[in-house]
Amino acid sequence: MKTRYGIEPGAQHYSSMVDLLSRAGKLQEALSIINRMPIEPTESVWGAFMTGCRIHRNTELAAYAADRVFQLGNVSPGLHVILSNSYAAAGRYEDAARARKMLRDQGVKKETGLSWVEEGNKVHTFAAGDRGHARSKEIYEKLEELGEEMEKAGYVADTSFVLRAVGGEEKQQTIRYHSERIAIAFALIVFPHNDRPLRIMKNLRVCGDCHTAIKFMSKCSGRVIIVRDNNRFHRFEDGKCSCGDYW
Repeated sequence: MKTRYGIEPGAQHYSSMVDLLSRAGKLQEALSIINRMPIEPTESVWGAFMTGCRIHRNTELAAYAADRVFQLGNVSPGLHVILSNSYAAAGRYEDAARARKMLRDQGVKKETGLSWVEEGNKVHTFAAGDRGHARSKEIYEKLEELGEEMEKAGYVADTSFVLRAVGGEEKQQTIRYHSERIAIAFALIVFPHNDRPLRIMKNLRVCGDCHTAIKFMSKCSGRVIIVRDNNRFHRFEDGKCSCGDYW
């Protein structure tokens, strides 16, 4: 780039290269580029690398990158989420808690994850573990019914996305009732006909396990499920997502 075009690579160029290599699973090559950078790696560079580590489930390199990110000092709230997830996936729950504490010390409050569904002229909003809706009993019965079908189809919960050191069963319960799953169960109840997609909105990024779970939900229910999180649109159909598992 420098030799052919006379352009000095900047942080954005390095971030793009690291992102491409990391998403392709070439994590060691991506790390080699980071280590050879003539400038200090920015949080966007490390964020791209940690996202690749998450996608390809390399918790060791993700935790290494998280340690390096801590050396940067103040970082964005979005990167703190990746940071906490990386530590939790590696079983380093004290470090995950430390990452969340740093966020609080910066005066940034963690945004509550919410998902919502439009029904006619009414918007139904749900939080994780929400039981305040008038049809909660039906919703949770639908979740249990669908959960059994999903497990028969091969779904296994990935509890590495739980950020606290809790027991196995509690981890299962924590992740099973994320807001988007509750919203989908509600949508299946109020829109029972198969000829229309279910449309869900979410204010935060869908976690990895929920992304997998929704693929199974679409397959087991025979429905198209469209989820808009804070990163992109996902169109789930017959056990596949339009994002190709890169988001």
